Amino acid sequence: MRRRTYKIKIISFLLIFLPTFISSCAPTLKEIPEVPKEAIEAERLKQRKLALFTYFERKEKLNNVWYNLITGARPFCKKNVRPVYGFEVHDKTMYKEKDAKLLNERFVLNQKPTVWYVKQDFPAYKSGLRVNDKILKINDKEVKNSREILEIVRKSKSLELLVERNGELINMEVQPIEGCDYEAYLIFHESVNAWASPPNRVFVTTGLMRFIQNEEELALVLGHELSHHILGHISKKMGNMIIGSVIDILIAVTTGVNTQGTFQQLGGIIYSKEFEKEADYLGTYIAARGGYDISDAAEIWRRMAVEFPSAISKTFLATHPSTPERFLIIEKTVQEIEEKN
Repeated sequence: MRRRTYKIKIISFLLIFLPTFISSCAPTLKEIPEVPKEAIEAERLKQRKLALFTYFERKEKLNNVWYNLITGARPFCKKNVRPVYGFEVHDKTMYKEKDAKLLNERFVLNQKPTVWYVKQDFPAYKSGLRVNDKILKINDKEVKNSREILEIVRKSKSLELLVERNGELINMEVQPIEGCDYEAYLIFHESVNAWASPPNRVFVTTGLMRFIQNEEELALVLGHELSHHILGHISKKMGNMIIGSVIDILIAVTTGVNTQGTFQQLGGIIYSKEFEKEADYLGTYIAARGGYDISDAAEIWRRMAVEFPSAISKTFLATHPSTPERFLIIEKTVQEIEEKN
């Protein structure tokens, strides 16, 4: 009974004096102006617009380098090639309604596909195609959306375009050049990363685009990831993981021991160091063939090591060459390329 009475007294004390204690920790400035909800919403839209426009600027930078690489790497891709025209389209249906309204300040967005990117000095640009041109027909076929255009462009050996520009109808013919059949995608993510993914994609984060200082560095990173595809590393790694998975199952069936996917994980790791060395080697060649100065090729990896020392952990070293080893291999590759030129 006494203990219960004691608890009641403590609770009563807290209820009486807690507001006083809390108020002593409250803000002391009383003159901070109130912000109208309309102003907050306007600022929110302004920041959203800035984010969207920044994304397109980074995507344009990514495209500029990527198109140079996939055309420069053409000899390495053998039969895995496609026609490259050097333009990209979008339409209103691809965005949320609020974002479409914001993007209308920079682009002409319609239900019909319009051009948002043209690679300078590539076939589409040389034929006269420009940003915000509305594409009405391709090869005498009326097009309804951007996806339809993408399918036609990937398969056509040439293009006859009917476009509308400021109310004027313009006909143009575009002859492609050949390039490797891979695509690069920019995704919103804070990590500094890029990776090759099946079947033919390379993903780049916005965090990496902030970290990259120039097109030469971006070309080396993209060349590295493109090399993983060209050299068949993705399928080889998946094959090794499947073999490891089979071993896991066999052990479970024959011994009853649950390996918890250990051999599958080992399958994914095996040969990873060699894959990375090969990608560094070929990636440096691809960057050079794309027209980029590779004389400081190792610097991007040095900066990565300085900014993200945790990346040189034991886990990382299980699948990648050590940082000093990587630098030396790349520098020797640069010397080899310079001697050939």
